[in-house]
Amino acid sequence: MKLIALLAVLTLLLVGCGGNTSTSSTDTTSAPTTTSAPTTTETTTTTTPTATTEATTTTAATTTTTTTSATTTTVPEYTVANYGFFPDPFPGSDDAHGSGCTPGAGQLPDGIWFGFAKGVTADTLTFDLACFWTGDAAAVRATADGEEVLDFYIRNENPATRTMPRDPAGTAYWLDASGDLTPQAVPMSDWPDTGGTRYVPCPGDYCAAWVYVNGGVITELVEQYLP
Repeated sequence: MKLIALLAVLTLLLVGCGGNTSTSSTDTTSAPTTTSAPTTTETTTTTTPTATTEATTTTAATTTTTTTSATTTTVPEYTVANYGFFPDPFPGSDDAHGSGCTPGAGQLPDGIWFGFAKGVTADTLTFDLACFWTGDAAAVRATADGEEVLDFYIRNENPATRTMPRDPAGTAYWLDASGDLTPQAVPMSDWPDTGGTRYVPCPGDYCAAWVYVNGGVITELVEQYLP
């Protein structure tokens, strides 16, 4: 019995010693995982614009030319309103009043001309061109011709006449002997039948007058008083 008890005690002692065997717990500390900042690769992409080819389409334009007959209206330049009843000498007139008295052969060019109204129809005037000077110019010409010197001098060396168209819509100015001899306006179509007391018969050899020519047509006529 004592032997059994001794064995039991030894067994307990062995068990007690074996039970003190320590199991080492190895703490494995993992190195903290470091999250690296993501590497950002910036890729610069240069986009080369695609060359755009603009196709130019040339369309042949069709040009339509419209020809319109232009109506030319002659605006009278030589008028009583611009130059009065008795025009001053124009440049190149050799000191004669108006446009002078040497226009050359043929119809009278545009201007203001002195002479004598020898004949008239409904749309024409037969005109005998002459020169009209006043003042010193008149004295010089009268002296040269051996004539008496007066305030005015008329020279009419060429008896040729010109038949000029006259504008029926124009204006004629006649001398009324019953008044102050201020020229009186009447329609060109009425002249010389004015119905008044005339100073001198017109037309005729002594019917002195100025004709205002525009566009080759007599647009105005003014009878000239001669004492």
